[in-house]
Amino acid sequence: MLTVTPSAWRRIAGIISRRPDVNAVRLRYINGEFRCGTGSPREHDRIITGATGSTLLMTAAVARSLTNRTLDAPETDRGPRLQLLPETA
Repeated sequence: MLTVTPSAWRRIAGIISRRPDVNAVRLRYINGEFRCGTGSPREHDRIITGATGSTLLMTAAVARSLTNRTLDAPETDRGPRLQLLPETA
């Protein structure tokens, strides 16, 4: 299962709070890379809800490929950015 750090949940909550039309962040796999976007729940989605009440969505295939991975939001010169950390054992 994907682990989501508290800083990643804060970043997700920030993304959602700035867009009233958005109620969740979606992890997608596009052209060999994981990408974050916004969206609404779809049938058969894997849904993770954080302590902030924020929601992270992904398809079952994406969820399987993220087993043993961690989503973090390290601070950068442009503010916190969502980042997948290397696989853990």
